[in-house]
Amino acid sequence: MLETYQKKSNILKSIRDYFYNTAAIEIFTDIAQDYPNLDPNIYPVELFFYNEKKEKIKKYLHTSPELQMKKILSQIKKDIFQITKVFRNFEGSSKHKIEFTMLEWYRIDYSLEDLMEDTKNIFINSCRSVYNSEKFIYKDKVFDLSDWEKITVEEAFYRYTGTYLDVDNLNRFLKEREKTFRYTEDFEELFYRVYAFYVEPNLGIDKPTFIYDYPPEFAALSKVENGKAKRFEVYINGIELVNGYQELNDSQEQLKRFKEEIERKKREGFNYEIDYEFIECLKELPECSGASLGIDRLFMVLLNKDSIYF
Repeated sequence: MLETYQKKSNILKSIRDYFYNTAAIEIFTDIAQDYPNLDPNIYPVELFFYNEKKEKIKKYLHTSPELQMKKILSQIKKDIFQITKVFRNFEGSSKHKIEFTMLEWYRIDYSLEDLMEDTKNIFINSCRSVYNSEKFIYKDKVFDLSDWEKITVEEAFYRYTGTYLDVDNLNRFLKEREKTFRYTEDFEELFYRVYAFYVEPNLGIDKPTFIYDYPPEFAALSKVENGKAKRFEVYINGIELVNGYQELNDSQEQLKRFKEEIERKKREGFNYEIDYEFIECLKELPECSGASLGIDRLFMVLLNKDSIYF
């Protein structure tokens, strides 16, 4: 047990050292927020406080520190990072927790390619801190963190399903494999279903993998260029560890996306509001890219565990 905690400590130290050595500033933001993060398919934990007048105040535990970090970034315009606890409702499995630890960071004037290289360096430094090597074993496989694959979403869908990213082809693919499946025009539903069950489990099987260039429907808080959402995810052995964006700094476009997400969640029975201070801060947000990394999953993979609960 002591050895496990020492390895975790070494990994955390290596992450912090990497950011300090690359001139990033470590920051801290509040966990309880007045407004929720409006991320698609992510739901905040709600709670109540009482102020000095014994008035009941509703708050949300942040699902990521993104909104508050971007507010800071818009003011200081320097590379920043944070390691913090985050909370997400409706979670619970060997690879999901309601409360987990996240690394989030932002780099000024970084392209998505720059951020991929940054991410790769974080993994290499973390691995070296435990094994003094760029190689580690997970699930009886040797992974070399000096050797990564990059694949677009469209390439991944075709490689692992033999189908293209359009409504008719995705419907046809699912119908052939799930006899009770009924035709739908909902592209997002089709995408997630095929991605989760037929694409994602194959990512990062032979080597660490960046998957990038998502359909614009899945842009979230990233830019869209040439019809592609400028974001990536990192996979090792079918497990997602990192989500990276070339950050959107168009306040009106972000407001539009937030309003659409509020309406979507309203149809599910949730009533959320927009943090307009965040929308305003985007007007001063510099060109940047940022990412979040699940520390619990990083521990699990590097230490060759079956679950994040250890």
